[in-house]
Amino acid sequence: MRAIGPTLLTLLIVPGVALAQANPRSVTPENLAKYWSLISSSLEANVPLGGRGLDVPGCATVSFVVEKSGRTSTVKVQKVEPPGDLGGVAASAAASLEFEPTVTNAARDRVFSSLIFPFNLPADPAARTAIMQKCVIEPLRWSDPAARVDTPPAG
Repeated sequence: MRAIGPTLLTLLIVPGVALAQANPRSVTPENLAKYWSLISSSLEANVPLGGRGLDVPGCATVSFVVEKSGRTSTVKVQKVEPPGDLGGVAASAAASLEFEPTVTNAARDRVFSSLIFPFNLPADPAARTAIMQKCVIEPLRWSDPAARVDTPPAG
């Protein structure tokens, strides 16, 4: 039997590596549900005992990648209103999210998106909307390095 040469071996391995490291598809929060459905029945978040702005109405926008496993990675706080420590709470909540692929995403494509996490919102619908609007951001693109944190996916 003839040994496989280094060039042929490289040709066989490199395409697989390139596919495994393909950039995630950038999707808006409104389109995230076309690819992945949230299955976490309860959100887990690390909430400090004390901090700035933890007890006031606010919101935080967090970006993340939904990996093929349905777990999130590359979590980054994009905006916090009002400024304070709610961003860390939102980031830990985003890191705990779990998703399952939709029928149209049977290939389990990785996606890069964001969500707004509300905190301590008032009962009045108009006041709630006004607070949440403060965390609306422009659509993010994975190709923009400022929109993400360069960390390897978890697990």
